[in-house]
Amino acid sequence: MANSTVLNLVAQLFGGLGMVSLFFSYQQTRRKMLIFCKLTSDVMWTAHYLCLGAYGGAIPNFIGIFRELVFMQSEKKWAKSIAWPAAFICVNWALAIPAWKSPLTLLPICASTFVTVSLQLKNPKHTRIICAPVSVCFLIYDIFVGSWIGVVNESASLVSIVSSIVKNDLGKKKPSNNI
Repeated sequence: MANSTVLNLVAQLFGGLGMVSLFFSYQQTRRKMLIFCKLTSDVMWTAHYLCLGAYGGAIPNFIGIFRELVFMQSEKKWAKSIAWPAAFICVNWALAIPAWKSPLTLLPICASTFVTVSLQLKNPKHTRIICAPVSVCFLIYDIFVGSWIGVVNESASLVSIVSSIVKNDLGKKKPSNNI
């Protein structure tokens, strides 16, 4: 019992570090630093979910590490291929099979699919809209696996996404053609 309590505390610590790294990624102005912070976050979230025994959550974050390593090389021709996002999505879904515990296992895999697609989009409005289901999927998953720091992270992310959509997308009025 004591070991599981310590492991749970370690898991929440890794999740907290992942949340901080993710927060810092949003503050970056250079793409490489943003992706580096996202990579650091994925490392922490992978450790978090592994400590919880929540392999369905660990898989997409583990694959995300490799995704970010490729995306950090985006100026190189080999890294620009559309085959990369497709490969990351396929690997996530293939690894979901041995990690299967229940239909909940699919939530983080679905979320990762959305993230991979959103990272390919050029329109920030579309990225924001696609990121909402990512947070919803992980929020539900986190509740069921006891990732309390994950619940905090996804709740804060949803508030941020919704406020950004309201501010940047719904708050902007289209120019009138009436003169």
